[in-house]
Amino acid sequence: TVTLIMAFNNFKNINTNEKLLDFFRKYFPDSISLIGQKKLIEDFFGVSPSTLVSVKCRPYHVHNKALLIGDAAHAIVPFYGQGMNAGFEDCYILNELFNKHNDDIPGILEEFSGKR
Repeated sequence: TVTLIMAFNNFKNINTNEKLLDFFRKYFPDSISLIGQKKLIEDFFGVSPSTLVSVKCRPYHVHNKALLIGDAAHAIVPFYGQGMNAGFEDCYILNELFNKHNDDIPGILEEFSGKR
């Protein structure tokens, strides 16, 4: 799997097999033998570039009924385990708030939404 993050103009300029291979020879020379020229060309030209989107939620809770955490609350690009790490951090903060507020669910949820 190859993920290229660059401006759309850069994708538009790579419009032939040779330009693609030149680009990879320049920036990722060791990857060509691992992926294979044919596979690289097929994969690159077989998929159109798309935007990376982040979605912000606020508040993270609905009254004292529901709370969004992890990937559900932090819709971020799917790299480096960011959603998973956000979920772990959410659990850590939520645990701290339960320790602080005991069973005051509305207070916990309100403060959680403020912190995240």
